[in-house]
Amino acid sequence: MSSYPTSATSLPSPSTSEISRFGAHRPGRLLFQRTWWTAFIGFFLLCAGWALAAPYDASPDEAQHIIRAAGVARGEFAPRPVAAAGGTGAFQHVPVSLVRENCWAFDAGKSAACAKPIGGDERVEKTGTRAGRYNPIFYAVVGWPLALWPNWTGVTLARLISAGMVSALLASAAHSMVAWTRHRVAAAGVLAAVTPITAHLAGSVNPNGAEIAAGLALIAALVPTVLDPEQPLRRAAMVQIGIAGGILMTLRALGPLWCTAVIAIMLIPAKRERLRALLRFRPFWWAAGTILVTGAAGALWTVVMKASEMAPVNVQPQVTVAQGLRHEVIVRWPKYFTEMIGVPSWLDTYLPNTAYDLWYLVLGALIVPAVAFGRWSDRGRLFALFIVPFAVITLSDAVGAHKYGFGGQGRYLLPVAVGIPLLAAYLIGRRGVLDEERSAKLVRTVALVVLPLQLAFLAYTMIRWQTGVGSSLQHTPLNPLAGDWHPPAGSATALLVSTAGCALLGWWAWTSTRPTAAAAAPEPRPTALGVS
Repeated sequence: MSSYPTSATSLPSPSTSEISRFGAHRPGRLLFQRTWWTAFIGFFLLCAGWALAAPYDASPDEAQHIIRAAGVARGEFAPRPVAAAGGTGAFQHVPVSLVRENCWAFDAGKSAACAKPIGGDERVEKTGTRAGRYNPIFYAVVGWPLALWPNWTGVTLARLISAGMVSALLASAAHSMVAWTRHRVAAAGVLAAVTPITAHLAGSVNPNGAEIAAGLALIAALVPTVLDPEQPLRRAAMVQIGIAGGILMTLRALGPLWCTAVIAIMLIPAKRERLRALLRFRPFWWAAGTILVTGAAGALWTVVMKASEMAPVNVQPQVTVAQGLRHEVIVRWPKYFTEMIGVPSWLDTYLPNTAYDLWYLVLGALIVPAVAFGRWSDRGRLFALFIVPFAVITLSDAVGAHKYGFGGQGRYLLPVAVGIPLLAAYLIGRRGVLDEERSAKLVRTVALVVLPLQLAFLAYTMIRWQTGVGSSLQHTPLNPLAGDWHPPAGSATALLVSTAGCALLGWWAWTSTRPTAAAAAPEPRPTALGVS
């Protein structure tokens, strides 16, 4: 690995051709070139398949978020915090056509056919929602179709807007790892990091999907910016850090904690020369200012609106903190691992163990070599990305079990934990574990495993919604096109859309491993500040 002197007199400035070749001061062209658009369309189609396939209230608390979004669309940004639903939340005034009871949640053997269809009565009524205190920004973006069309049209459009937001962040993460590093194997980390539960949440009205994608985009931009001193500092990366960090800061109550943890993990320890270069790079301060302002605003909203107050779920009044910790580590941690891959619908749809085992194998193929061949600082970052989210959720549940019960879920950990496969894949390339040919084979093998699994998770969940699933595969019909309930757009349409998305992502994985002229050329030498 080469190291460069830092004296301003010892280095020539990069030539005009070098700057043009690497897009150093043309971030717009760099950000929206082929890799970004290919990844965006692929991820959008994948998530849109979930949006089109799902019944109303298909993901955890989606109806609660829809009511909040419809209320925000009517101008009710900050309703008075009261015990409106489950002992928390607030009231919103929404069309009756969006208020429906869920008759099939938590009962995997029952299809969605028992539910009353949405639409029809557009009279406005006061309705309680557990999401009533949440920050209104996400809901303002996705909620306006619900105010115009309080029926399937509005819900579908709201879901597709959510899918578009998430896909833009995921595409930015994919582009960062492929275009801003010299290590094409990093594409495997992106594919492994976007688990089926992320696509499921992205295709529903739920800010958790955007929160996960923002964490991924933030880490993906920080990797070349902080960890690779041979890369020039990019204004586009600072824009991505500011936007992704700002989104992560504001979406949910834990956002400021997650964002702070991610930045601290990536910056500490970092090379002093790189930190000095960052401090002298003006766009860095714009990104830092954006994150600080949005973080302060997000934290203030949480405090004023009491948005962190949880609804009681299976309260355990007799459980001590020590007992709660043991229960979390022994009983709930294995569930968290499974839920981070995907337990769709209302945490009631488990795929055969083989599906999870295959995804674990992919993660192991990335993480084990990164730990084995990485430096101690690399191992420390990987461990921190794992232990910080697990520690926060574990302690929160253990301390609050007597009052709120054990409410943690695997998806809550993903805004930070999603960086583990991303960083691991980058380290495999950075430490020269694989040559270029083997790196390409690893990326393509990962794509051949995880993309069919994405479709398998969708198809099996569609069977759960349309027919219901039995206690075993022998008692489960394996036809996602059959059933006594079907989505308005049709079951085949949803499957075909996601299949097209997976095919496009597979093409992106194949082409991202091809050496480009820029990748084959020698890297430009940095200026005295390490800024290009």
